[in-house]
Amino acid sequence: MDDVALANYIAGTNFGPVEAGRLDRRCAELLNLETGVEIWFSDYTLLKLRQRHGDVNFTHYCHMPSILLHGFLAKGRKSNLLDFWWVGRVRLETMAFFVVLKATQKGEVFVETFHRIHLKEARRLGRKATREGRLIRKQDGAENI
Repeated sequence: MDDVALANYIAGTNFGPVEAGRLDRRCAELLNLETGVEIWFSDYTLLKLRQRHGDVNFTHYCHMPSILLHGFLAKGRKSNLLDFWWVGRVRLETMAFFVVLKATQKGEVFVETFHRIHLKEARRLGRKATREGRLIRKQDGAENI
């Protein structure tokens, strides 16, 4: 993740896409793309997230690598979407985040949404993905959620 560009975007000194990470092997297979393809926060998405999820700040965005590499992973509601959610301790608080990645026909990958969710929502997402056969990976150490 390009945390410098993200910090500059949040500070209002940089505009345009910001790299959020890169596809690992499993995600690349699910989206029929090459491993290592960049995942982008588009300018539009960052603006939308600021307006709809103003509680999300720079320190929350810093969890993106953990979410992508270690969080729950499920196939999305369409073949070009992947759903991630992650539960973890941040300082003294248990937090959960939800991320959706979208692959374009050009082979680009964008963050469609990134926001905090309630722990109950994380549990619901896990049960639903399991029931529908979409769950690909469970988060290590999150057996008790």
